[in-house]
Amino acid sequence: MKVILKPPRGNYYGNLLWNKDEAEKFSSQLHSSIGKIRSLGYYASPFPEGDGLAFGDESKTKKNADMVGDFRKCLDWADISVDLTFSVPEKSERSQPPTLGFEDESLLSKADIGLAQLEDAIFLFINGRRISAVTLAGAADGIFSGLLKQQGQTSLAEDTWSHIEKVREITGLFYAGDRTKKDAFNEWNDARNRLKHHDGRDEEHLRINVFDEAYFAIERASLGAEKLGLKAANHQEYKNWLISNVFM
Repeated sequence: MKVILKPPRGNYYGNLLWNKDEAEKFSSQLHSSIGKIRSLGYYASPFPEGDGLAFGDESKTKKNADMVGDFRKCLDWADISVDLTFSVPEKSERSQPPTLGFEDESLLSKADIGLAQLEDAIFLFINGRRISAVTLAGAADGIFSGLLKQQGQTSLAEDTWSHIEKVREITGLFYAGDRTKKDAFNEWNDARNRLKHHDGRDEEHLRINVFDEAYFAIERASLGAEKLGLKAANHQEYKNWLISNVFM
């Protein structure tokens, strides 16, 4: 598998980048290698999208050459090339970005960030602001999926696809049509992506059932949180609202 290493620069983390589809064939090797990387004193956080990770030297002592050597040992099964396009000289110093000074920086866990996004999505959903609820719940789902993968667990999307494949194997039928795994994942993320981005290929109008998309985005994120042992503080309020307004 080909891997691109971008060393850290200034106050920015470094990146290891790979092809998501190719990486699925090497999931066990990647999981083992990430463990080895962390054992050498590196911070390593896989991207929720599955196409790489961010890393940093916790000791703040390693030079680029040291890092390249460490990563080639930890991923000795992969073909690692180094991209220095955005690197800076080892001794260069950058000033800290300006701040308004209203509050200090906070150290937040990704789990807490995802939970806050899910709770805000539920609040917006209940109060009729469902376009933003789709985006926030989708972001929370992405974080929870990444955390589950980091822990060696599977996301709701992975579980759903495994179920589809099992039914196909048992029945011999094209359950869920002739979709591939990539097709299915693209469909599940389609609304979230179309609400976040726009380029020259997109139409200026979007036909979408916003209520349904927000509901399913919150359900996916809530189940991901549950697998991590987390629950939104307003989860019961959300369930009560659904019973009173949708399922009665």
